[in-house]
Amino acid sequence: MNKIRFLLFLALTVVSTGAHSQLSDKIKKAKVVDGFIIKEGKEIQGYIKSTGTAYTRGKFFPAPWQFQSDIKFIPKDVFEQTEKIKNKLFERYGPKEIDGYRYDTLVYESVKYADLSEISLSIIPQMIFIRKIKDGKIALYHHFSSPPNVVTGPEGFEPVYIECSRPNLVYQKENNGTVKLVKFLNIEKELSDCPYVTEKQSRGEYGIVGKDGEASGFNKLYSNLAYREKVRLKAIEDYNINCR
Repeated sequence: MNKIRFLLFLALTVVSTGAHSQLSDKIKKAKVVDGFIIKEGKEIQGYIKSTGTAYTRGKFFPAPWQFQSDIKFIPKDVFEQTEKIKNKLFERYGPKEIDGYRYDTLVYESVKYADLSEISLSIIPQMIFIRKIKDGKIALYHHFSSPPNVVTGPEGFEPVYIECSRPNLVYQKENNGTVKLVKFLNIEKELSDCPYVTEKQSRGEYGIVGKDGEASGFNKLYSNLAYREKVRLKAIEDYNINCR
């Protein structure tokens, strides 16, 4: 009896391993990743079509901006029960159709954002998916600028792709719908509801201070200009910990 049970267990293990291997091969062939879309507050499991690369002059480059505009998604049961996966089985979702999506450890949320970075020429707010990196009363995200359709110069797209693959740190205060670059945060104005932070900023405690612990006009100005992002990240951290 024990021998029969062992053989049955062994057979089930072989079948399970084979099925898992087939699914892995299928995922690789279809170029998808296991993930979820978030629609009307509910998560739907399935597979997301992989992109994330750009090609120029015989080289591939990371293209994280491609995940910000829209995604192609197929429900889990459809993918796993269909023998041959065709493009028509995928549903395209933009940031106006769903609340966001996630795969691996990455979480993307649908927000309205105006790209004011040096790369982009667009200042009109648009709905995009943006990668969340930290929760809080002030949440932090990574935004990637999209390259232009045409570039000039002998180096072509290569330096543009490299620059666009570097994240811009952006923030959103209490889910009010406005997402901005961290380096443009006006601490005194936008965080005025938290005296703990604004008083520290006025004393220069987020940057260079003098011997008496107070920042001179020059030191505070230098800190704000030379360390714009670091100064503001310290203020955001204090706000999340100590305010409201």
